[in-house]
Amino acid sequence: MKTRFFLPAILLVFGLLLLPRAAWSEYPEHPVKVIVPYPAGGIVDVATRIVTERIAQDWGQPIVVENRPGANGNIGAAAVKNAAPDGYTLLIGSTFLVTNPLLDRHSRVGHEDFVPIGTMGMPPNLLAVPAASPAKSLQDFIALAKSRPGELNAPNPGIGSSNHLGTEAFVSLAGIELTQVNYKGQPPFIPDLLNGQIDFTFISAALAAPHIRSGKLRPLAVSYDKRLKSHPDLPTVGELGYPEAAVLPWTGFFAPARTPAPIVHRLATELKKALQDAEVIRRNDALEAVNPDLFLEDFARFLKSESRRWRKVIDEHHLQAE
Repeated sequence: MKTRFFLPAILLVFGLLLLPRAAWSEYPEHPVKVIVPYPAGGIVDVATRIVTERIAQDWGQPIVVENRPGANGNIGAAAVKNAAPDGYTLLIGSTFLVTNPLLDRHSRVGHEDFVPIGTMGMPPNLLAVPAASPAKSLQDFIALAKSRPGELNAPNPGIGSSNHLGTEAFVSLAGIELTQVNYKGQPPFIPDLLNGQIDFTFISAALAAPHIRSGKLRPLAVSYDKRLKSHPDLPTVGELGYPEAAVLPWTGFFAPARTPAPIVHRLATELKKALQDAEVIRRNDALEAVNPDLFLEDFARFLKSESRRWRKVIDEHHLQAE
């Protein structure tokens, strides 16, 4: 009697489990949307399109990149957080997923609202000064800043950005005092940097490259633990005695929480494959991009370590969202 009662229930459960798996094996059956919470044409947008174009070719399904900038990444992130967890709406997340909740306790979006898939290439930051600066090295600049406490300035292209937090960490480690000037992103401060109104900056290597080639910008160090192929003679901050000032502005793919594990693993596999493609590598090299190559559980552990690191900096400097 009990067997007759439980057998249909058991068959129903197995049927329900098998149906989703059958659907997962066909993923993706229609176009996938990837939301970039930054403006079109920016470095994150370009890097995303390099990778998604390769994946779309392999899938035979379009990947639609949609730009939703604003609120320091929160607008785009919220859209993905609230999307169906079916693998058809993904997010390109960056440092803001870790720092926003630390800067604003009312923030409704953080990295724990997503499943981390994997990182992709991004250009590291350079520590740089305008060509007219008397500082010829990082040591020169530190000495100059100590001789004029609070008189020299640096741009802040966004509270909680890698540029902002990198500056805060470096200032603390070097024992100097700079005045920060707020800008809406990196491109707006570049003219002021080149004409000497800005004395020092953390700037993306990709954005800095043409101005270094023209002789208008002088790089002092790489904010990374390795030297760049394009600047083999430029020391890293670690080589100059400030390893904790190394800040890599990572970006990565995220899916909404509760996305089925088989879909997440499929996405991670496809992302890893795309990043190993020769044409993708060539295009990323042109962007000066490097990649920490973190996927799934390793990426999740990295996010937790980033949260611990920046909580300390944010608390020490009493930083908060605007």
